Amino acid sequence: MRFFELWIAQAQLRSRSHAGFVSLVSLLSTLGVAVAVALLVVVLSVMNGFDQVVRERILSVVAHGSFHGSTGQLARWRELRDSALAHPEVESAAPYIEGQGVLSTGNAVAGAQLLGFEPGEPAFRALGELTGSNALESLAAGSWRIVLGSVLAERLGASAGDEVLLMMAQGWSTPAGIAPRLRRLEVAGVFHVGMNDFDRSLAWVHFEDARRLFGLGGDASGLRVMLADPWRVETVLPEIAGERAEELFVRYWVWEHANFFYSIAMTKRVTLIILTLLAAIAVFNIVSSLVMIVREKTPDIGILRTLGATPGSVMAVFAGHGGLAGVLGVALGLAAGLPLAIWAGPLTSAVEQFLGTTLVSPGYRLDEMPSRIVIPEILAVCGMALLLSVAATVYPALRAARTDPALATRLD
Repeated sequence: MRFFELWIAQAQLRSRSHAGFVSLVSLLSTLGVAVAVALLVVVLSVMNGFDQVVRERILSVVAHGSFHGSTGQLARWRELRDSALAHPEVESAAPYIEGQGVLSTGNAVAGAQLLGFEPGEPAFRALGELTGSNALESLAAGSWRIVLGSVLAERLGASAGDEVLLMMAQGWSTPAGIAPRLRRLEVAGVFHVGMNDFDRSLAWVHFEDARRLFGLGGDASGLRVMLADPWRVETVLPEIAGERAEELFVRYWVWEHANFFYSIAMTKRVTLIILTLLAAIAVFNIVSSLVMIVREKTPDIGILRTLGATPGSVMAVFAGHGGLAGVLGVALGLAAGLPLAIWAGPLTSAVEQFLGTTLVSPGYRLDEMPSRIVIPEILAVCGMALLLSVAATVYPALRAARTDPALATRLD
């Protein structure tokens, strides 16, 4: 595109001499592209932020990978831990015990998933950041203390220093029959993950206390393995298992929460399609405005042709008009969308306080709307909007290029 064609295109875009309706349609088409781009930037950033926050919270609790015995117990966990720690991609590995029980305080009763571990093990270091206190440090062998999830503690009405009664499914065998296994535990503290799946059912005890509660002797329920790169877990754990793979059950964090992340990805794709259609609708306004401008400017097109302008030049003028409208729309969309994406959290909190309601799902207990801007995605959104804007000019530009200069300049 030559300079004079671009100059005519931008002059036409800024012109207010044509009909008011045509000018309004051109303005609305530009604003439509801007709104679509802004929505895409904000929605994609929020969904990326939500995906990142949830993944980090899941990985702060669950193991990147874990080994389990075929009978539900892992007898040779020490040998397996040595093999895991010898792998260059493994940061830490530690045994743990898990089991189910029922906790009660007064009239409140709730089921719980018990996790027993050594608080000093590096594999469980991230759990200490969830308590906000020295609760994990108070978990010692024989202390019979327990740390409750925030929702679980709320349901039981328990806090630090209170006692809860634990009843386990495994009972004691007595001459009179099977007696329930009961134990009173002191609440050492409360942890908060921010996801109800963990906060409402999970409770922590010391590894030795859990082993005595469930009568495992020297065995463990499994071996927790943490890697430098969690996405490598499906490759690393089989290498650790080696020839013992047939006698071990392996769990990966990716598999355990695959449906959750798949639903996020599907929601993101569907949202992207819907907002792209919104951008396409806005671009259709560029088509209609250019068609009306071509009809109105037919004499001017005829004059340009008689002055020596080629059909290609006329096409370039109208293609430049639509392209500049797209560029202006993308610029306005970025100017509005990026600040909204960056300040999504504080803005959401302000709106919640003003309306007196909760906009962020209470099921995840997010303090504020998360947001993460991914530059390649933003560039893809801008490129898509510009491509649609230029594609919208094809029909009007061809129509303008086919204008007969003799007929266009004929006096009626």
